[in-house]
Amino acid sequence: MRWIFRTILALLILGLLIIGALLSIPAERIAALAADRLEQATGRPVQITGGIRPSFTPYLGVRVANVQIGNPDWVTDGPMLTAEALNLGVSWQALLAGRIQLEQARLETARLVLVRAADGRESWRFEDAEEVSDTGTDTSTGTEDSGGGGILASLGFDAAMLHDASLLYRDLGTGQEFRADALDLTLRLPEAGGAASVEASGRVNGSDLTLEASVAGIAALLDGAVQSVTVHLGWDGGDLSFDGRAGLAPAAEGELRFAARDLGPLMAVAGQAAPVLPQGLGRERIELAGNVVLASEGSLHLRGGDILLDDHRFEADLDMLPGDERWMLNGALIGGDVDLSAITGGETQSGASSGGASSTSAGSGWSRDRIDVSGLFAMDAELSVALERLDLGLAVLDGVDLRTNLDRGRLVLGLDRIGAYGGTLSGEVVVNGRGGLSSRVNLAFRGVALTPLLSQLAGYDRLDGRGDIALNVLGVGDDMNSLMHSLDGSGSVTFGQGAILGFDLAGMIRNFDSSYRGEGARTVYDSLVASFTITDGVLRNEDLALAAPWGRVTGAGSTDIGAQNVDYRVIPAVMQDDDGSGGLRVPILITGPWADLSFRPDLAYIAEQELAEQRERLEAAARERLQAEQDALEQRLRDQARDALGVDVENGQGGEGIEDALEDRLRDQAEEQLRRIFD
Repeated sequence: MRWIFRTILALLILGLLIIGALLSIPAERIAALAADRLEQATGRPVQITGGIRPSFTPYLGVRVANVQIGNPDWVTDGPMLTAEALNLGVSWQALLAGRIQLEQARLETARLVLVRAADGRESWRFEDAEEVSDTGTDTSTGTEDSGGGGILASLGFDAAMLHDASLLYRDLGTGQEFRADALDLTLRLPEAGGAASVEASGRVNGSDLTLEASVAGIAALLDGAVQSVTVHLGWDGGDLSFDGRAGLAPAAEGELRFAARDLGPLMAVAGQAAPVLPQGLGRERIELAGNVVLASEGSLHLRGGDILLDDHRFEADLDMLPGDERWMLNGALIGGDVDLSAITGGETQSGASSGGASSTSAGSGWSRDRIDVSGLFAMDAELSVALERLDLGLAVLDGVDLRTNLDRGRLVLGLDRIGAYGGTLSGEVVVNGRGGLSSRVNLAFRGVALTPLLSQLAGYDRLDGRGDIALNVLGVGDDMNSLMHSLDGSGSVTFGQGAILGFDLAGMIRNFDSSYRGEGARTVYDSLVASFTITDGVLRNEDLALAAPWGRVTGAGSTDIGAQNVDYRVIPAVMQDDDGSGGLRVPILITGPWADLSFRPDLAYIAEQELAEQRERLEAAARERLQAEQDALEQRLRDQARDALGVDVENGQGGEGIEDALEDRLRDQAEEQLRRIFD
């Protein structure tokens, strides 16, 4: 900023010289002398090719046409400053009192070109310039930074103005370019080195901006001191204001207010495209108020913050830290009801149809609209968040206390025993935008109400009651349809007392009528347990077990989540007697789309079961006949052995037993013959 005031002072001295010389020196000599003095002040080539006209009322002034101040020879974008006209005027009264009081300094249709070289050189630094004092004497300084406050200690003016000016800033090292057109600027410094104010408007990188700012002491600010400042920046779609203290370090502390419905113009000023923020996190509106601290290393800190993102309000204590690729946000947020269903692509399905899915998905399938997650790359974050209610689209949470980590487009929400659907929830939700969208849900629900949970989690509203659900699934795809068709994972359910809505299974079997609905059209149960796997969006289950006062049910089959279709068989066993005897088993097929499920007896399965039972009966009868024939044959052999050998063969006695029996008989006969001989 010193170079601006230094140029103003040089132009002021130039004007005084011209005025003094006009009385005795030709215009050409005056222009040459003025250009020479300005070259000494800036160290740059200066040309004045237009006419010079003095004025004596209402102040002592001069108008110089066609002024040009050159850039260093390594700049190829033209002169640093060109202006169609320079108007200067000083106060007669102050001049007679020995002071310089600039009444007016106005550059008409000026063009400024500022360039930073790849090696760090800056075209606006006047290293080779001679310091120009307020008396017009020269002092060689060699640096641009010396005496910034000293210059302003003796310089005051009512207004220094730019009209219809343009500015080009180019950084050859980074490739960054900054353009401003239609610039109108008024700088006021009523007292030398004292309070200053600026009003400006223009088009910056294609965005129309307005600026109002003030500083308590301009000389002290330029000398490195922290001063009281106010700033108000406005653009089409938002505004920013600051009231506090600031320095050139940079450093600042004070009250900040920010409101924007469109970040595009503000981001364009920095040469950046506006991020597409997720719905619910600032896509439509961002407001911020609180105490901010800008540290010298570039970090930004908010305390006691009040943040509004779309319709969601938060209390915040945040730290923004600069990074290599993006900012890092740390801190804590406290909020009320927050809806982030647009991020996950889910939608609260409170309007579920009688067929089991909401009108937004049932029948017509899942949405194929691309899910935009580019907002996940706007910054990195490490936050603790406390919310009264959080709608993730696939789950609605109450009393939320979660950990949020956002790293290069990958969002992780860690949940610890959060209230959900009248029960509790723990686990983790991941939304990954790297290389396309993928999402993992690893959740454990305990004691939750089933109707609202399954309506939102799977678009199914036919289960009433409470239970536990464990779910670990991964989906990949840039739209909801692709995500649901790609689901892979596993889970389990354990439900207590409840009901299946829409049909009376026991009544259907007792009445042999698949269209039977019964009173209340519900199938009550005492418990229901099952486990399942999911592959390519198809859920498979083989171990469903339902216990009910009227009997029991087993089941197996599949649900195509991607296609929203069911192919499932349940086998109810309805107990007709009080003691549970006399049961009737009729398998029921549940098939069709979620929006229009079909229930019918599985006649083919019944026929297969009857054939299997007949086969078993025939096989059992054959086994009995074979066993009887075998037993009869063995008995005949035993009888023949007894007749031939005089030995009784017991049922089941083998050859070794028969041999032992024969030995015993021979021994007895031998003993009998010996007794006869000796007797």
